[in-house]
Amino acid sequence: MKWLTAILLGFLLFSSCEKVIVLPLNEADRLMVVEAVLKDVPNSSFVKLSKTSSVYEQTDFETVSLAEVTVTDKDGTIYIFSENTLGSGYYYHPNFVVEEHQTYSLKVLSEGEEITAISSSRSKPSIDSLTYTFESFGFGGEEFETYLMEYHSQENGNETNQYRLRIWVNEKEIEIYYLGDDQFINGQYYEAQFFGTSPELGDSVRIEMLEMDQIMYKYYIGLSNELDSSPFSAAPSNPPTNIVGNALGYFGVFMTDTASTIIQ
Repeated sequence: MKWLTAILLGFLLFSSCEKVIVLPLNEADRLMVVEAVLKDVPNSSFVKLSKTSSVYEQTDFETVSLAEVTVTDKDGTIYIFSENTLGSGYYYHPNFVVEEHQTYSLKVLSEGEEITAISSSRSKPSIDSLTYTFESFGFGGEEFETYLMEYHSQENGNETNQYRLRIWVNEKEIEIYYLGDDQFINGQYYEAQFFGTSPELGDSVRIEMLEMDQIMYKYYIGLSNELDSSPFSAAPSNPPTNIVGNALGYFGVFMTDTASTIIQ
């Protein structure tokens, strides 16, 4: 996968602002949307089920209740994800955590439809530290000041890896996709910057690194391409997915690491 934005030590990031895309579907074309996220952190895995809406509808997506949702690992252990009583359409398992180098299968049974997907975990990534540098520059006769965030990591050279980085400033997530693989940094210690963020003195900053399989990485790349707001962009289409059945969405299995700091 080629990189699109150069940063330090040859580690390059592809980024795109996040926005909601409503597909122009007829009422008869409404499909289930599966958003399945499994992580190696307790109480952070969930499956969200909803339905696509018409381009003319101004309401939130309809959630799907009373579904049967299970996750099975390669050893045959079955985890039943139960619907959250506080919010319909969300399914959880209280004790589930992703393990390294494990393959998981998702199955959703709802309204006579069966939806399945398979995804695999990699090694746990490692963030060595999160730092920042003060930057000032002039533009249009005015002076601007900001802090440039940078994280440091040792890349695992024993496997091919794909990453997504998320960043929050004062617990508000920056709506940019930061995606990259290890094509130029395999096995290296590297540092990479978060362009497009502008935290200020006293702000708290938190980042999360997610390592995923190639199928999930391609989904994020496809989604980022579709969210490109350029006037020369192609017409929106569904990004590649690992979902099998009459549904849209994704099934992602992630190993993660986090880091945080306060600018002072």
